[in-house]
Amino acid sequence: MGTGFWWFYDTIAVATLLVCIFLSGRKGFMKAVFSAIGCAVALLIAFAVSSGVSGDLYKNTARSNNIKKLEKDLKKETFTQKYASYLENMGYYIKVDTAKLEKAFESETELDKAICNYINNINARKVESDEAVLLEKVREGYAVVMSDIISKTLNKFVAETAANQIREDSSNMREVILLIKNSEHQHESAVYIADNFTQKAYTTIFRIIIFVVLYLVIALIIIAVISGFTKSSDVSFESTGSHIAGGFIGIATGVIMIFAGSAVIRLWAIMGNNEMLFFNNDVIDKTYIFKYFYDLTMKM
Repeated sequence: MGTGFWWFYDTIAVATLLVCIFLSGRKGFMKAVFSAIGCAVALLIAFAVSSGVSGDLYKNTARSNNIKKLEKDLKKETFTQKYASYLENMGYYIKVDTAKLEKAFESETELDKAICNYINNINARKVESDEAVLLEKVREGYAVVMSDIISKTLNKFVAETAANQIREDSSNMREVILLIKNSEHQHESAVYIADNFTQKAYTTIFRIIIFVVLYLVIALIIIAVISGFTKSSDVSFESTGSHIAGGFIGIATGVIMIFAGSAVIRLWAIMGNNEMLFFNNDVIDKTYIFKYFYDLTMKM
């Protein structure tokens, strides 16, 4: 399935909503309310727990392995050479001297400005009339190079997440660049990258996994308990009004179910590096309904 099958997600979302409305309508108002509350409680508990433990889970599992992988591939020249290549391919027809570039890295001048000054002095002319444009390209280079370094050893999603972090805030780039270029600090540079650039992505992955598992387990337990309780009740909820009201409550249950399902889809997209034929962001972006639920999971 390719992007032409985006409608499949919307179809499943609508079908899920209709099934929940139908089942809740059959249950009647009170039973539907209990079921909806059960799903909501499961959602809140799963979200709270997954948010609380995912960071610690990363530190106690994937972090040490990431450090080993990064340290193995990091070399003194890694960042400098890749960044020099990036600068030479910006279209300004410049030839970068890596020794001078490293001096810019070490300069007491603000990193971005030090690099801009170096670029403008290569051919003794300003390469951009608008300094803001050059600054943006210089900062984009940090993201591109760091993403390339990380993608050599880790998941593409991890590399892209790191790049987006740097695009949002590149204030710590000088620190990591100087660590990488010092051959005696390769372990420290690997630790720095693992703690500052890869943690967010792995925390997100762990959070989604924990959320999905906990939600399913807790929801099933709560619904089973509620079902047993309502079956033993002597109260009758068979009026037409009760069934209609129950159907409306089913909308809330359906929304919760679609959100939980979108978390599963996002996990598949992440594990497939967003390159799977059907489970990728390009397909989901074309949907009319499902993308809104999917976008909520992006905030997890």
